Amino acid sequence: MPENEKKGITVKIDAELHAQVKAYIEAQDITMAEFVSKALDDELHPKITQEVNNMGNMRTMAFQVPEELFQQIKDYLNRHNMSQKEFVIGLIKTELERDMAQRNDVAEEQADFDEDEDEEETESEDDGIEEDADEELDEDEDLDDDEETEDEDETEIEDESMSLGM
Repeated sequence: MPENEKKGITVKIDAELHAQVKAYIEAQDITMAEFVSKALDDELHPKITQEVNNMGNMRTMAFQVPEELFQQIKDYLNRHNMSQKEFVIGLIKTELERDMAQRNDVAEEQADFDEDEDEEETESEDDGIEEDADEELDEDEDLDDDEETEDEDETEIEDESMSLGM
């Protein structure tokens, strides 16, 4: 069937429902054909996921937007056969996922930074241990020098006293 070909549907509905539909399409500034097409498309190809339908406790969000933005949104929704609810929930989920990814990236960067700092501290501590060991060796060498000097002094004294006694 060609894409632009149109077919008609004639249905009889309750007068009260017809009045509600008529009021809705006037408020939305759409035609009956657009409304019925959208309703049928939504029924045949639901855009709301089962997850959204089973969210449990539901809360209402309401806000006002400038008329020009509202018209742009309405055009977008018609082009994409979406409801306002689907559109807003999609935007919210996308932003929350983006935010979560960004927070995870920041947390990973912080963990990497902390890990790098820990490695640097460990290296500094190791360097400190090596320096302390080097200092201890230097002190031992100084002690050895002092002991040798004392030994030499004692030997010299003994030698002197022997030579004097002779």
